[in-house]
Amino acid sequence: MSRNRLIILGSSVTALAVVRNAVANNLEPVLLDTRDGIAFRSSLAQNIFCDGSSDSEVLHTLLELGQSGICALIASSDRWIDFLVSNRSSLEQVYGAVLQASNDVLTICTDKLLFAHWCAENNVAAPRLYQFGEQDLPPDEALNYPLLLRPYKGVMNVEAGRVPKAVEVADRASLQRWLKTFRDAGVQPIITQSLLGLDLIQYSVGLARNGGQMVSFVAEKLRPVADQCAVGSYVVLRDNPAIEKLARDVASRIDYFGIAEFEILHARETGENYLIEINARPWIQYGLGLCSGHNLLQVLLDAPAYDASREKKSGIHWLDFNNDLFNCFSRSVGVVRKGEVSLFSYVVSLLRANAFAKWQMNDQQPFWQAVSQSISGIFPRGRR
Repeated sequence: MSRNRLIILGSSVTALAVVRNAVANNLEPVLLDTRDGIAFRSSLAQNIFCDGSSDSEVLHTLLELGQSGICALIASSDRWIDFLVSNRSSLEQVYGAVLQASNDVLTICTDKLLFAHWCAENNVAAPRLYQFGEQDLPPDEALNYPLLLRPYKGVMNVEAGRVPKAVEVADRASLQRWLKTFRDAGVQPIITQSLLGLDLIQYSVGLARNGGQMVSFVAEKLRPVADQCAVGSYVVLRDNPAIEKLARDVASRIDYFGIAEFEILHARETGENYLIEINARPWIQYGLGLCSGHNLLQVLLDAPAYDASREKKSGIHWLDFNNDLFNCFSRSVGVVRKGEVSLFSYVVSLLRANAFAKWQMNDQQPFWQAVSQSISGIFPRGRR
């Protein structure tokens, strides 16, 4: 008899981690994406590559996949969250389980403006929100520089490099310049107080909630540094009850269902904790959960069978080797190259790594492909 299938929307490193978690739960993972991501190199999953397909064609494929009624569905990126929100009613008719929060909750989590308002209305500490446009800038005395600009819409332009994921501005001239850059790219910015000038610790709380059952763990993002506003490449499991409690309290108040990452910044000087973002889906360091005994997927599929005795609160060091190499040694942001992290500390961190974004003994091909791409980038083939 065939195993129950988990249909995973996406093929990124995040999707790869979900594939491995699915196999650990005796599920048959099926990847579907319109882009050729690294997860398609996994030997553990069936692949459906919908190159050039429209959303309506993708929906048709998904509805056919779900006809058996024993399939569960999960999205591994914001692009697929948007797709799921738009097509949820059709998908829920054929899938046994859609492993995501309700559309109302997903909208709050993915819409940065709504999320900022929700935090303010519910007295959750978060960076202050400013609302003004390029033509109606308030006087400087009303602005507490530095400010942080992030894209509200126009994700494709962000991915194409036309605007950054986040940019800090310290004065009126740079604010006006970046507002124009966002406008020219067709991207609406969200403007908030910037915390990057503070001495910050970056925390990530991985969490799964299913009714009264909730499982969570805390990780500290050590690289890259906070002011780079970039995805973590070296992350360490930490036992931090206060940070964990903040995420769990917010998850309960918003009545969250599903898997999520809560991004929290801790200011050392003031002791304040700021909720920055809720990624309402698995995230890039998702594999850290399974390596530390936190089987988040099982909580959603079979909560009574969850074994909390396997949980660890520290001792796991997660590494995305290729991206970490860039964060440490690139000309643009390399923290080792610039002396912000010593070479000795870097080598020690590599030796401590015991959980990996791409490497797994029984599923090696994604890792070797990433290594090959890195070598090609460092040593491009010259002209003959």
